Amino acid sequence: MERARQFSRSLVDRASESGHVGERVADVAPSSPESLPASPSELDVPALPSDRLRETDLPGDLPEIPTDGPSRRTLLAGVGGAALGAVAASPDLLDGALNNLEALDVDLPVDPGATAGPGHEAALALVPREGATHRATASGEWSSPGTWADGEVPGDGARVLIEDGVSVTVASRLSARLRTVRVDGALRFDRSTDTHLVAGTLVTTPGSLLYLGHPDAPVGPDAEARITFADFGPIDDARDPARVSRGLVAMGAVSVHGAEKTTWTALASAPTQGDRRIELPEAPTNWQVGDRVVVAGNHPVENQDEEVVVTGVDGATVELDRTLNHDHVPPADALDAYVLNRTRNVRFDSENPETPRRGHVMFGSDEVDVRYAGFYKLGRTDKSYPFTNPVHGEPPEDVPPNPRARYALHFHETGIEGEDPARIQGVAVDGSPGWGVVNHHSHVDVVDSVTYDVFGSGFVAEAGNERGSFRRNFALRSEGSGETVDSRKFHEGGDPGEVDDFGHGGHGFWLQGPAVTVEDNVAAGHRHYGFVFWNRPLVDRELRPGEEIHNARGSVPNFPLEYLDGHERLKESDRATEDRISSAYVPLQSVRDNTTFASGGGLEVSRHMFGYDHPRFEDYGVIEGFTAYDVGPLISHWDEVIQPDRWNAQGGGPAPATRPGRRDEVIQPDRWNAQGGNNALTIRYSHNLRVSNARLLAGKDSDRDGTTGGVGINRNTPYPFNVVVEDSVIEGFDRGVSAMTRGITVVRDVELDNATNVRVRGHDGGPPRRVALSDVSADGAAVSVDLESLEHVDPEELFGRGGGVELDGRHVYLDAQHPDAVPVPTTGDLDQLGREKLAELIDDPESVVGKTNQQLQGAFGLAVHGAIAPPDVERDPRLEGGLLGPAGDADPPREHWFEAEAGDLAAPFRVESDPAASGGEYVVARGVDSHHEPPASGYATYEFDAAGGEYRVYGRVHAPGWGDDSFWVRMDGGTWYRWDGIDARRGWDWVPVWDSETDDGPLTFDLDRGRHRLEVAVREDGTKLDELLVTALDTTPVWMGEPVAGGGEG
Repeated sequence: MERARQFSRSLVDRASESGHVGERVADVAPSSPESLPASPSELDVPALPSDRLRETDLPGDLPEIPTDGPSRRTLLAGVGGAALGAVAASPDLLDGALNNLEALDVDLPVDPGATAGPGHEAALALVPREGATHRATASGEWSSPGTWADGEVPGDGARVLIEDGVSVTVASRLSARLRTVRVDGALRFDRSTDTHLVAGTLVTTPGSLLYLGHPDAPVGPDAEARITFADFGPIDDARDPARVSRGLVAMGAVSVHGAEKTTWTALASAPTQGDRRIELPEAPTNWQVGDRVVVAGNHPVENQDEEVVVTGVDGATVELDRTLNHDHVPPADALDAYVLNRTRNVRFDSENPETPRRGHVMFGSDEVDVRYAGFYKLGRTDKSYPFTNPVHGEPPEDVPPNPRARYALHFHETGIEGEDPARIQGVAVDGSPGWGVVNHHSHVDVVDSVTYDVFGSGFVAEAGNERGSFRRNFALRSEGSGETVDSRKFHEGGDPGEVDDFGHGGHGFWLQGPAVTVEDNVAAGHRHYGFVFWNRPLVDRELRPGEEIHNARGSVPNFPLEYLDGHERLKESDRATEDRISSAYVPLQSVRDNTTFASGGGLEVSRHMFGYDHPRFEDYGVIEGFTAYDVGPLISHWDEVIQPDRWNAQGGGPAPATRPGRRDEVIQPDRWNAQGGNNALTIRYSHNLRVSNARLLAGKDSDRDGTTGGVGINRNTPYPFNVVVEDSVIEGFDRGVSAMTRGITVVRDVELDNATNVRVRGHDGGPPRRVALSDVSADGAAVSVDLESLEHVDPEELFGRGGGVELDGRHVYLDAQHPDAVPVPTTGDLDQLGREKLAELIDDPESVVGKTNQQLQGAFGLAVHGAIAPPDVERDPRLEGGLLGPAGDADPPREHWFEAEAGDLAAPFRVESDPAASGGEYVVARGVDSHHEPPASGYATYEFDAAGGEYRVYGRVHAPGWGDDSFWVRMDGGTWYRWDGIDARRGWDWVPVWDSETDDGPLTFDLDRGRHRLEVAVREDGTKLDELLVTALDTTPVWMGEPVAGGGEG
């Protein structure tokens, strides 16, 4: 049984609903004016019986389709009617139509029963059947008078209709410039000779076939098949208000296959200036004299791509038409130089390359197989300014029409359902003002293809719920807008042009969603990041009641749970609806072995699982085997240099040199939320990410002043947390890794060689930061720890518990935490810190000036990051700005972790299960309260040996409600403290023990060296206790405690 098909609704539907459509075509069922669902249509379409036709060679002459029995058009009208609630097609009708198709003896790699969604009326209205001047009524060659109803072959300006049930073959270079061609039957190009069709608009309808070769029968290497989109003047808005004309809109099956060839390859050796030949690893497939190739430049700022022509091929040696002007040598061994072949013998191109007059290619069917074809000077959507037909927000003012979705090669809302994706393989997209290869609400595999000189982004997954893959593709060169990636995002009350227009900044790959596999791709020569995973869904429909477009988080459910494999907890979480979840919460599917070089940044991850943080490392999104080198700055659209965190009050250091001829002002990316250039990998507004087996090299001239500069792994503040960097090499940057300011940062088994290897600076709210480094090999200090300058912190951040930093299991203290350190030396420093805010902590802010940590703690209970370094800390060459605490095996230890269920438990405490609890179990009391005073018995008891000092106690707790949010706590049989108002409603969280009677903040217990006893008693039943931490160290626990802090997978 053929899989059930669901109808999708296209952009042209929306135009039609606005009244911008001409005459409706009689044999196409009208679409419902409902808004597009979060993913393609929710209509219940019955499965249709069908057999896939045999794939054999195509005969030279096609017989007429027998007239007995129904035609495909009759069949598809019935199918469409059934889908829309009209008359259903019978099995006999279906079988009869399929038999008629078999009489064609056309070998199809796709299902001839393909249907586009209801609608596409804007395109169909351009080619009404009754408007045709020439009708093909008999199968045969285009140039044969017998093919046409009136015996006249179409000439200049003709409007052509190929009737349903008719197959017309283009077997020569046609001289006529046609206004329109509508294909209800089949349009085929002879694969053995040169063919050429010139038409303004080519529309193929549901059930039709466009055929330019097949995988088993491609257009031969000595032949060329070409479709050119003619320019008959400016697009007429009165006739075509949707501006969908001038191009190919294919709603039926499409089979295109040019001669197979090597599309791109690494070179056997890197060519240098003066070379006139290049050496490939092996003889290329089907490279011929006259092929246009480009050797990728590797300079991070200058365009050093070299367009050359092949003049000879001898095995793996390729001769060029001129000598090369530049060196193409990468900065390290095991890195490659590359060459791309731009020539294909199946071509789609524009007669007029001016952007408003170009053609575009839009597929409205999932039954598409396109291989080894070239798409030249196509696409009209101009990414240099925002599009002008937004669903949300106000369009830009006083600009020419710029509708979205007019791209060079575009799958437009064909549906994500089913197991058989459409396929793009070996294609070349050469020159586009917008995007190159686009998957929009579709299921497509894009393999072994290249884009070159595409302004916005080369390869795109547009909306967030796309499925399929980008595998072994090369995106070379994008000029880009020079704007940062977020600059056009929609938000309520935004300025004109803030319309959720993305992928304009100059990128190789723009991935709005995480579910597309991205493996073995290369991006080079881009104005900004080579790869961007910006995972907040693009909501390209009207919002439903209760929905909103959040500025940073994805909240609109757009991704079917049936495609969310292996993430059962996510499916069962409160982020999911009955059958969908926002793709923003879905971890990256497979991102592996991708490379960026010669670009204004390597890879950015933004809005990944933002708002769904958890400690299960095995469920994190993974960026595996990413390589970045020769990355440089971003040059903004104001011609300013945007660097990553240098030369500002937070970073220090000299200003980088500006580009010759550019304005002198340098914009620093802290102003831009870490969106600047010179970042090999940036993490913004994201949670739960692992970076494994990365190789990040600063390369040459990334500052353009002779230094390297930049950041290996950067982040914005304060949003990203829960990040693991492992088994990686990071070299040559001003800063190797910027630790997250919240949650977990784990750096393990990493080789570092940077001016500053790992910088830990600042902390910002919850969850508390925990940084763990282990098995780090560094040239120089492995980690630099310091405070932000006082003008950039507030008193709570300066004196609050700042989370822990560990190096190989030992705690790290700041120099500023030494007992004799003076946090606020002068009244000027006090002014920078903020007198009014400090007055919220103590009565007399002036009294902190000039006092040491020891004095501040004695007088006010204050110290930098809430703790003074103990006396037995030591200097360590691996640390800059910090002191290393005692080894973990110190006797007795200063830190003790307890599983709550492992204590000595007395009734009413009992053990219950929860997979989210550490070890899967926790402690709770049921059916008993003790609100006013502690119970006389029935405690959970924990004993430990401790070194002398001041200790705090933390509990990992879950308080289901206001009536279930407290315990009684005491140490060594002393005073009972009421630990009330525990704020852990949504799930497990670490909370310090405090005294609710005084509300003076976390309790401090002054313990002597020796044996001690911690007791917990019930106050309100239902309050759950999972773990306990008793610590004299500067430790703020996160997630499941000690294993995470030590760098393991807790």
